[in-house]
Amino acid sequence: MSWDQKRIRRTFLDYFTQHATLPHREVPSSPIIPRDDPTLLFTNAGMNQFKALLLGEEKRDYTRATSAQKCMRVGGKHNDLDAVGKDGRHLTWFEMLGNWSFGDYYKRDTIRMAWDLSVNVYGLDPDRIYVSIYKDDDEAFALWADDIGFDPKRIYRFGDIANGDDENFWSMGPTGPCGPCTELFYDLGPEGGTGPEDYMGGEGDRYMEFWNNVFMESQRFEDGRVEPLAMQSVDTGMGLERITMILQGQVTAYGTDLFQPIIKHVMAEAGADWNAPSQRVDLQVIADHLRSLTFTLSEGGQFGRDGREYVLRRILRRAVRHGRRLGFDGPFLHRFVPTVAEVFDGVYDLPESVLSNTAAAIEEEEARFFRTIDRGMGRIHAVIADLRTVGATSVIPGETAFELYDTYGFPVDLTRIEAEEHGFSVDEAGFTAAMTEARERSRANQKFYDDDGEWHVLGEGGGRGFAGYGLSELTTTVQRWRPLGEDGAVELVLDQTPLYAESGGEVADQGHLEGAGFAVAIDDVQSINGIIHHRGRLTEGHLALSPGDTVRVVVDTDRRAKKTIHHSATHLMHAALKAVLGPHVQQKGSVVDPDRTRFDFSHPEALSVDQVEAVEAWVNARIRANEPVVVTEGVALDDAKAEGVTALFGEKYGDEVRTVRAGSDSFELCGGNHVGRTGDIGHFRLVSQGAVAAGVRRVEAVVGHAADAVVSEHRRALRELALNLKVDAGRVSERVEAMLADIRDLKKSLEKARQAGAGVDAEAMLAEAVEVAGVRLVARAVDVDARETLANLVDKLRDHLADGVVVLGAALDGKAAIIAAVGPALKGDKRFNAGKIIKAVTELVDGRGGGRPDFAQGGGAAPEKLPAAMAQVAQIVGQLAGA
Repeated sequence: MSWDQKRIRRTFLDYFTQHATLPHREVPSSPIIPRDDPTLLFTNAGMNQFKALLLGEEKRDYTRATSAQKCMRVGGKHNDLDAVGKDGRHLTWFEMLGNWSFGDYYKRDTIRMAWDLSVNVYGLDPDRIYVSIYKDDDEAFALWADDIGFDPKRIYRFGDIANGDDENFWSMGPTGPCGPCTELFYDLGPEGGTGPEDYMGGEGDRYMEFWNNVFMESQRFEDGRVEPLAMQSVDTGMGLERITMILQGQVTAYGTDLFQPIIKHVMAEAGADWNAPSQRVDLQVIADHLRSLTFTLSEGGQFGRDGREYVLRRILRRAVRHGRRLGFDGPFLHRFVPTVAEVFDGVYDLPESVLSNTAAAIEEEEARFFRTIDRGMGRIHAVIADLRTVGATSVIPGETAFELYDTYGFPVDLTRIEAEEHGFSVDEAGFTAAMTEARERSRANQKFYDDDGEWHVLGEGGGRGFAGYGLSELTTTVQRWRPLGEDGAVELVLDQTPLYAESGGEVADQGHLEGAGFAVAIDDVQSINGIIHHRGRLTEGHLALSPGDTVRVVVDTDRRAKKTIHHSATHLMHAALKAVLGPHVQQKGSVVDPDRTRFDFSHPEALSVDQVEAVEAWVNARIRANEPVVVTEGVALDDAKAEGVTALFGEKYGDEVRTVRAGSDSFELCGGNHVGRTGDIGHFRLVSQGAVAAGVRRVEAVVGHAADAVVSEHRRALRELALNLKVDAGRVSERVEAMLADIRDLKKSLEKARQAGAGVDAEAMLAEAVEVAGVRLVARAVDVDARETLANLVDKLRDHLADGVVVLGAALDGKAAIIAAVGPALKGDKRFNAGKIIKAVTELVDGRGGGRPDFAQGGGAAPEKLPAAMAQVAQIVGQLAGA
């Protein structure tokens, strides 16, 4: 029986959804870019989307689930980037197959199903399967040995939490749910490895762990206590690439049909050979990184200098470096994006418009890097050569590594790889120190990451209820709260709330909360793992709450109304951009606040003046039409798609969605606040545009009160300009054009004057020339406006002193500038050397300089010494000439 990757994935999901006694709910993969967990750069495990369920903070209409989750591991605890491509199992982007129990079945059924699927469905050789358990988990040992009948000699006990060894013991963090796990391994045989680490439990590749089953049964507290959880759960993860590798008889994931189509396409274009050891790593890195870039950028990821944007840039640049080793001397990665899509056709369908935008963004970022990579490589090799010459160290300084990052765009891991290939290492501690400011800047943007104070728990659950749109106040209860440092800052979770949590680009509502003897101003509302958190500060009294105490929550309705009109305007602007620029326009991000809307979208170039005006006209026409904005809850997702709804690619939607139809030309999925009719928006103005990433443009617009303010400001500026120009407002443009023409003419005249040495009487200076060592010398300080003017004047004087020497100085920008020239008739006469003259004269003004024998220049930090220095030029020239 042959197993292709699509069949393997589908078999896993079907096994659990169709299980006779324990049917599971199939849950779609969540986005690779987390939407409601600010602690993660990327989704890195199948359990991420179930975190609130596993913590007991959320209830759903199922207690058993299965999923195939898209994951990325490139930072923090799961930093696999450096190892990717060098062996057969480390990957950046991968799929995690999993099954979960939320207080339902536990160890016995988990182990039984893992064994049944592995041996009886997938047909794995039971004699090549090994099992690991936590050292004290006698229950798991008995289930494997007695219930399954597994050979006890192939059951290995690992881990010892008391001594810092967390092998086979899983924890969500330093505190929180934790428990033992049992892992399934497969013996790949000698082909998988014969090194000293190729033993069961070793670091080698022969014994491949392919399925981890975690049993969450305990809760760890800050004081080290570990107590039983009220609800026992199961979290399992099987790497699709690993099980595919096993079922397809490979010893590397890159040999499977998940990678080979990509590798073969790259091989064909590069003329490379995957079986050649010198090229295998290059091909594997490129194939892996192509998968990461294609999926992450397709879901709205961008390239940049911080956070996940910088990670994506590192991935691309690492792939480019390996591509250069294969002979690619220009952008190439973008050409393989369609091949990645073909591998996953029917699994994760990538629309053509999304693919074209993704490929365009990759190509632009590649081109940017290719413009600097040769200079960067040259710099690395020069540094290594210099260090070898000195012979004192084989470590590239951290400051140099940062220079390579900051000037040439080289991630430190790329510098490290290049250094290692030459027997050098990198002072990464020094690099980290140089990057501290950027990292602090990134951390400053994080929200709700910290654990400032201990939670005061007043009730179970809660925090999931947004009470409804249009609600201005609500009486509810506080489920838990905690202090946040000083100044009365607090964080609260309510049973329900009328305050809208930041979502879909729309910023959070603000308002206030009133209780018995206290009041809190709410500044921010965020949804974290599906739980709505309120942050604010005490404005009256102090928090003293008991279970069941009610509070009154009031919305700042004026602020909500202002952001509501901007949100509805964003929908119209999105439709307008598609209508004016083309269907390739896709939303890449947005921010909607009370005073503006900011919208990022895929487009390769700046909007022209005509296009900006066309977008404004399109939106304002729909506003004047005053059509209804129809919001419909509980629409079946398939029905909405059939009606042509606009959805964000990569976003995870439920089976039922909320649609917003703003007039006749805008139809989107959206969970935000919206107006009743398009006319409520007022009027629309596009106020700025710019580029934020490769292939991504950003526009900002204002409507209603904010547009009124912009129009008033522009009118005031126009009236003031007209008054200053002494013309009517309608003739301002004409008058400005005339003034610009005058300025252009004046610049041309000024340049001609500079060329002629304007403001300096050259004839008078020639008349004042003195004779030194048999030649004529002009030496004096002059008053000019630029070094270029000074140089032109020197050239002009030299043209009249074919057998003479010219030395002029000027005070420019707070420093001394000096230029010397020797006439053409003195060429070859070693007594007169402009470079030596400049060296001697600039020393007198606390500076230095040099140049050719016939022309040299320099400067100094002491312009006040210039007159005295010029007075000594004749003596210096005479001494150098031996007179």
